Amino acid sequence: MGKLAGVKYEKDSRGRVKSVTLDMKYHSRFLEDYIDRLKIDEAKKDATFKDWEEIKTELDALHGLNS
Repeated sequence: MGKLAGVKYEKDSRGRVKSVTLDMKYHSRFLEDYIDRLKIDEAKKDATFKDWEEIKTELDALHGLNS
């Protein structure tokens, strides 16, 4: 593997990568995006979705539009 700034690999006795440590100075933005994506995927599992027309009707009634 080539060197990448802010990345440290720990290997086991057989030379396989056991863990990877990321320096937040270089990689915090990417890690934050990854964690956000995990949270979104988890939230989608339990989410209930509505049809656009149903939401549009609710918003129109709430704001007095198209009446």
